[in-house]
Amino acid sequence: MKIRQEESTPIGDWFHDNGVQKTFDRIASAVDEFDVDTDELCDWCDCLINLTKGLKAQVKKAETAWQKRQSQKKVMEAFNEI
Repeated sequence: MKIRQEESTPIGDWFHDNGVQKTFDRIASAVDEFDVDTDELCDWCDCLINLTKGLKAQVKKAETAWQKRQSQKKVMEAFNEI
């Protein structure tokens, strides 16, 4: 589904505010090191998984809000035709 983030960008804001990119970058730098702390790497992976689940929830929330706005617009358009 494509939605328009009309007045703000709640998905992008959530992504940047919660550090998803920074967490991914931390994992990316760790896997290329010769001495890898696997416990730490697993912790970072768990963190990224949780953040990704949160991002998915934010996407669903934005979709629901967008669908609600679309439905409200249709109702108002129908009301104005009366």
